[in-house]
Amino acid sequence: SPKSAEKAVTAIVDYAHTPDSLTQLYKAFSDVPKICVLGNTGGGRDTWKRPEMGSIAEKYCDHIILTNEDPYDENPRAIVNAMAKGITDQNKLEIIMDRRTAIRTALEKVPDGGYVLISGKGTDPYIMGPNNTKQVWSDADVVQEELAKL
Repeated sequence: SPKSAEKAVTAIVDYAHTPDSLTQLYKAFSDVPKICVLGNTGGGRDTWKRPEMGSIAEKYCDHIILTNEDPYDENPRAIVNAMAKGITDQNKLEIIMDRRTAIRTALEKVPDGGYVLISGKGTDPYIMGPNNTKQVWSDADVVQEELAKL
C-alpha cells in the first residue's frame, strides 16, 4: 500500500457492484476507519439496487463519497441521487461527480492508517458514457497519481 509523507493510507480498488459483493467488501474491512467511494450502478440497468447500495455503504463506512461510474445514456446525477436515497445520515454523505476528484478527496480525508475503498470499476479500463463513448480509465492509476500529489 502506497504511503504519502504525511500518513499511511491503504486504497482498495474492487469490482464490487452488487449488494452482496459490496457487503462482503465492506465486512472484510469492518474494523478499520474507512472512506468509501462508490458509483456502483451502470446507467440503464439495475436501478432497483441503487438505494440499497447507498444503505449498505451507510452501514459499514465512516464517510461515503458517491460519484460517477458508467452512466451510458442516463443522467449520471440521477444515478447518484438514487443511491443517495438509501443514506439517511447526510453527515456521512458527499457527492462528487468527477471520479478523480472523488478519489482525491477520499485520500485527503482518510485518517492516518485508514482505508479508502473504491468500488464498482475494479480493473475496467474505461468509463462508459453516452452513445457508447469510452473514456480511458484506471482507478488504480488514479489512486497512485493522486497519492503522489498529497
